[in-house]
Amino acid sequence: MGLYELVVIFVAAFIYGVAGFAFALLAVPLLSFTWPLKRIVPLVALLATSLNGLMLFKMRKSFTFKRVLPLLIGGLPGVLVGAYFLRHINDAFLRVVLGIVLVFYGLWGLKNPKRPFVIGDNWGYLFGFLAGFLGGALNTPGPPVIIYLTLKDWGKDEIKSTLQGFFFLLAIFVIFSHWRLGLITSEVLKNYLMAFPIILFGLFLGHRLYGRLSLKIYQKILYSLLVMMGLLSFPWKIGG
Repeated sequence: MGLYELVVIFVAAFIYGVAGFAFALLAVPLLSFTWPLKRIVPLVALLATSLNGLMLFKMRKSFTFKRVLPLLIGGLPGVLVGAYFLRHINDAFLRVVLGIVLVFYGLWGLKNPKRPFVIGDNWGYLFGFLAGFLGGALNTPGPPVIIYLTLKDWGKDEIKSTLQGFFFLLAIFVIFSHWRLGLITSEVLKNYLMAFPIILFGLFLGHRLYGRLSLKIYQKILYSLLVMMGLLSFPWKIGG
């Protein structure tokens, strides 16, 4: 693992420490310039799960499983439906729809920081289903969960801890799948051990900055990252 890879992992861990998500969003495309995806994806999954677990432990006083349960219940069947769509429908169409929704919602949120309305916990089943659908179809389960949390009347600690709980439990299934497929090799584990101190340092600095942010600024960061996720969702290479 070279200096470039370590810097990418550090920056992604720092952003994750601030926002509570987006580690894989940043790390995977940047690492893909020098490494093949079969080497990147299982490594990022291990690192992201470690970050989720550490952050969840740190924010355990703000976390309740009750907030995550509707998302998980809705997410399981969503994964199956998403996998079906991936097999039978052009994923470029799904990426375009996802990108448009995220960019417009993120820009709208930046322009109108006050949430238009507050939704109840039962909406978690629907947004969980959408998260599972996008996870099964495009491996991007995060956006619906983030949108759902921006429409809840919660503080930033409740939002961030719920993100950690959902992503941590989801990541366990991902790692298990990678292990069953033989993707977690000795080389991946070696790189994981090398990168682990780096993500700890990035997480520490990012979470320190998070502690100084107001709810309003934190929400702006979430909306900005949604716009970024939307732009990255577009199949830019099509036609080129």
